[in-house]
Parts: sequence; C-alpha cells; structure tokens
Amino acid sequence: MSNTPQNMKALCFFDYEFSKKHNAFFSLLDTKHVDFGEFEKNFSIELPKEFSSIFVYETLTSTLDKAHYLVEQKVFSPFSSVICHKQTAGRGQLRRKWESLTENLYVAVALPNSYPFNTEAAAPAFGAIVVQALDNLGLKVSLKWPNDLVQSKDDSYQKVGGILLEERNDVLIAGMGINLFSAPSDMELREDFFISAGQLANFNEKNMINLFNQVAYNIFLDDKNNSQNNINNIDILCNENNRFITILGFWLALVKEIKLCYEIRIKSKDPLVWLSICKKYLAFLGDNVLIKQALTKNNFQNEDCCENIYGQIVSIGEEGQLVLSSESGLIEIIGGSITKG
Repeated sequence: MSNTPQNMKALCFFDYEFSKKHNAFFSLLDTKHVDFGEFEKNFSIELPKEFSSIFVYETLTSTLDKAHYLVEQKVFSPFSSVICHKQTAGRGQLRRKWESLTENLYVAVALPNSYPFNTEAAAPAFGAIVVQALDNLGLKVSLKWPNDLVQSKDDSYQKVGGILLEERNDVLIAGMGINLFSAPSDMELREDFFISAGQLANFNEKNMINLFNQVAYNIFLDDKNNSQNNINNIDILCNENNRFITILGFWLALVKEIKLCYEIRIKSKDPLVWLSICKKYLAFLGDNVLIKQALTKNNFQNEDCCENIYGQIVSIGEEGQLVLSSESGLIEIIGGSITKG
C-alpha cells in the first residue's frame, strides 16, 4: 500500500539514482523513503508552501513523458514540475528532436486549466510569463513567437531555449529547455535554422551562480542543519561537477516566479495582462519577416493552403495570433515559423 503524502503540493521528490549520484549534497539532508508503488524509489523533502511539487530525476527520455505519467498517477497538480539532469530523447515543435546537451535546464510543468491556458493563446501566454519571470531574476530574454526564448546578439538574436505544450488527459504540460552551460553549434542545428543557438547571457556570472546555489541550500537545508559547516560546503559541493545543484536552484527560483506572475498578475487581476507582457518582450516586433508555412485564420481548416507570407510584425492578438502587416493588409497568423524577411 502506498504511503504517498496527502499534500503533494509541498514536497520535492528525488529519484533513487539521482540521490545516489549526488550523495555528497543529499547526505546533508534528512531524507525519508516514500513508497510510490510502481514509481521509482524516491526521497522527499518538504518545500516552503509557496512551491508546488517538484520531481527530480537523474536521467529521463523526456521530462514531458514523465510529467504525463505523473498526471496519470494523479500526483501532478498545477505548477508541479519535473526536472532531470540528463534528457535522452527531448522533442521540439512538430516532434523535431531537441538536442539535449549536458548541464542545461530540462523541465516540464503542469499548467492550470484556466485562462489563458485553456485557449489558443496558451503557448505565447506561457512564453510571456516565462520571459517576465526570467527578467525578474535579472536574466533578459525575448519571446520569438510562438514559443522560442531568444536574446539579443549583434543586432540579431540567439535562441537560448524553447517551449513545447502538450495536452493529454485534459492536462496541459509545458516542456521547456534552456541553454545554461552549453549550446549546440550551427553545425548541430537543422539545415533551415534561422538564428544560432547560445547560452543564457549572465547566467554564468559569479553572483548568479551564488544566488541559485543559495536558493537550493536555503530550501533543502533545515534550520537545524544550516550550520556554518554546511554553508562552507557550498563551494565544494557546487563545483563544475555538481552544476545540477545550480540548475536545480535556478528552476526553484524560476518556477516560483512563474507561479507568482500567473496568480498575482493574471489570475487575480486582469487576465489580459499576459498580452501586455507578450507585447513588451516580443522579438522582431516592427521587423519585416518571412513566415514559412504560415497558417492563417482564413485557411486554418486546410493545412494544404499553408504558404510563405512576407510582412511586418505589428502585434499579438488576444487569441495568441501573430498580427502581420503585408501588401494585402493585416494578416492574422496562427501557425508557422518566423524567418528572415
């Protein structure tokens, strides 16, 4: 019989293999075994009440796959998340392979079944919340419609992350990858890539690393264990071989900001706040671009009508559509890929 805790929202679960590999860090923690029945062996840590459940794994095929499985087990509530050290079969748009290099962020998070996540605007809305959350942490990125995270680089942009939304069993899951310590070279990108990949700027600065290391330690070390001895161990435990501790601290800080942005700025006040955030951080706004295989509101029922459309990006609509000014007038794009104009 499972002794899964009743209040899943306040717990962080570490799979057995992860805990063994990182025992130098987790030996400092007062962990206990939790029986999930068919689940892997896990260790649980109580989190502050402002956090939802976080499931931590050493290696997964995909955080999205694991998140969907946890939904089926009925232990994955809104803003619960999965994070792993290594991902072997990540995927992006159109189920393209996502190149999952080591020492980067690979997560999946459950979204609430409410506006804007229960509408066609879900992808750019969640992307807008993510870039706002990153900005709150001092990390500047923009949103390349509908779901890429990019940063300014030499009068252009670099792609530093991507978001993929998948719905199963009436639960919407957002999978996300962000390049923190490594990025694929141009040779490793698909042939029709538009912008190069890069690492998230400023993340590797000492003050940022210290911040996220401290976030992890403040959460996972009980007050009674938070001795000067353990504080002194930070430099030893968070060296280049333990970068995942930094990544874990980063995700703890980021998912907290994401949840707060939704609950305080959108859910509790004006639901269309996401739209103003999206416009604020929208990449290529005012630029002339080519939308490859563009799907418009007029042809969305016939994918054979997809075409390449030139125009200037002028806005985002309430349903998440990209508004383009073209020779034919304003066009509302609901699908396609932005490339150079």
